[in-house]
Amino acid sequence: MPGYANWKELFALEYLQLYEEGYSVGDSIEPDYSASYLPATLRNATDRDALEEADWEDAYACLWAQREAGIRAGFPFLEPDDFDSIIADAAASPVFEQLNDDEYAERIRGAWFGRIGGVILGKPFEMRLDRLFIKEYLESVDAYPLDDWAPHQSPALGFTLRNKASTRGNVCYAEPDDDIHYTILGMMLLEQHGLAFSKLDVANNHLRNIPYHWLFSCTRQSYYHMVNLSDDRPIEDQIDEFPTKINPWREGINTAIRADFWGYIAPGDPRRAARIAYREVTLNAVKNGVYSSMFVAGALSAALSRNPTIDTIIQGGLSVIPQRSRLAHIVHEVRAWYAADADWATVCDRIYGKYGHLPFLHALHNMAFVVLSLLHGDLDYSKTITTAVMCGMDTDCTSGTAASIVGAAVGYAGLDKRWIEPLNDHVKTVVAGFGHGSISGLVERNIALWRQLRDQPAP
Repeated sequence: MPGYANWKELFALEYLQLYEEGYSVGDSIEPDYSASYLPATLRNATDRDALEEADWEDAYACLWAQREAGIRAGFPFLEPDDFDSIIADAAASPVFEQLNDDEYAERIRGAWFGRIGGVILGKPFEMRLDRLFIKEYLESVDAYPLDDWAPHQSPALGFTLRNKASTRGNVCYAEPDDDIHYTILGMMLLEQHGLAFSKLDVANNHLRNIPYHWLFSCTRQSYYHMVNLSDDRPIEDQIDEFPTKINPWREGINTAIRADFWGYIAPGDPRRAARIAYREVTLNAVKNGVYSSMFVAGALSAALSRNPTIDTIIQGGLSVIPQRSRLAHIVHEVRAWYAADADWATVCDRIYGKYGHLPFLHALHNMAFVVLSLLHGDLDYSKTITTAVMCGMDTDCTSGTAASIVGAAVGYAGLDKRWIEPLNDHVKTVVAGFGHGSISGLVERNIALWRQLRDQPAP
């Protein structure tokens, strides 16, 4: 099996990914197995389930070759991959007033504690659940709308959430979660290499500190490629292939959840934050995978300024992604829908109606839920994170990202402590270079690193 999935699964995922990117693979989101570019073995099969892995590998290669035909006529988006072209097509950035040292320390404490609290609230629901099922579940345990840690079980539905240690009555620390791991890894990367880190540094940071099965999406696939490097050509050349090499997750939400620390280390300067994010995320992502990381970094940087608002925060994110990208389009859509309806559930259902066909881990619909929760929460921490969780999909990711942004904007004093105090300032991880420790200790390391790097240019 080539990494994260078998060839049959990879074919289906790759078809949808290529279609969404605008390539000429078919006329709908469902593969046309009779397409002339596919091998006769697949086109003529009466029972595709009976095909061998080698047949699907051959079909994948033929599908992938369709990229050479370029973007299909009429595709309305323009999505560059190089940094200068991305920024050239981005919206103008607002001018942000910088924080002083004490203000930064307070805000960054809010960002770390806020993020971790949001991740833990969303963690039990990370089960590919949509808004309607989550509503049904919470109603069955008399907990809708969500305003507390979720009950672990619903006897009425015969359904049990995952991760009992993150459910009501059981939270006494932050249990291991990849969303938290990535923020710590980002700090470790800069502590070791500074702002001039390379893609090889990023890949080795994953390889040396995280077990393979704790990684998902494009990061697991690049990890797979790292341990299968060949000796026949330079490592750097092989790493440059990772974003598109057997990687239909290249626009996954995994990129956005790796972005927080780049915003943390570049307060009030979205372009600086986005430049750091770009260096890291292009290890294994393209287009809206890259943009989602840059958007989160830019939004967090904007949140870490004087008197931020939801509008200036979102504008900070939009100032570092192409205006003609699918992500920018979705952000504008969600803002317009919410302005018209002012009802988060109605907008959430519209997102599902238009983008619900995307894979569970895709960046676009999950980022739409992040934006929706920010709009509805309007810098109210509790309202923001509970909305994100009730939207469904990748709930620890969406809640964690939204929580991080709001925490950065309102500071530690602005957090509702019912989500913070049960954590007992303790986080457990599988990060080899960290293990477990205090959240406040992570905050202090962040502040020290910011002081060290703040006057250095971001390459």
